[in-house]
Amino acid sequence: MKTVKYSLVFLVGLFTTLAFNSCTNDDGYSLDKYMVEIATVTPIDSVAGTYYLTLDNGETLWPVSSTSYFVPKNNQRVIVDFTLLSDKIGEYDHYARINQIQNILTKNVVDLTPENKEEIGNDPIKVLSLWTGDNFLNIRYGYNTGGEKAHFINLVKNKLDETSVSKDGTITLEFRHNKNGDPEKYGVNNYVAFDLKPFRTESKDSLKFIIKVLDFGGETKEYPITYKY
Repeated sequence: MKTVKYSLVFLVGLFTTLAFNSCTNDDGYSLDKYMVEIATVTPIDSVAGTYYLTLDNGETLWPVSSTSYFVPKNNQRVIVDFTLLSDKIGEYDHYARINQIQNILTKNVVDLTPENKEEIGNDPIKVLSLWTGDNFLNIRYGYNTGGEKAHFINLVKNKLDETSVSKDGTITLEFRHNKNGDPEKYGVNNYVAFDLKPFRTESKDSLKFIIKVLDFGGETKEYPITYKY
């Protein structure tokens, strides 16, 4: 029943849907066209509140106007609804109007140890999609909730498992969920981004990961993914 409850509320996201396909085209720019993407924030001036955004494809946006109040935080991941205003100007790929911007959960990968095992938890969670972009592992996920207690979401390297790094260098990470005893009444979904930069080495330009997840029904699923940098 848990999976059924979740599926009834399938894909109600922060902006209803996250549209990775552009509503723009190559014929020019128009104020009635927009795109919705995940991006990384880089502050420029903390006093002035200026910042630029890096999309997952590496392109940078300089916000020249915004309809949303936003306090930039370094290395913060956001969902941004924007309208392109120009081609490349100076060091930025586009000038853009920010129609809406909202932080998403942005975290580091943590070690799973005997001391934090209970806090990390291992309750079922559904992975809807996952991909790498701008040095982050992005996951769209869903779980059941009663809205009474906060849920914890983490990506961990299991120090209790000696096989977390294979002989060929593949790193196994576990996507963990702790519902904190919250009753399961309805399904929700959201986004989270995990910083992969600490895993980079100078001797390689890419790393292979396996993301393990305890799905509904007690099934453990594995998602292979390659992080190129």
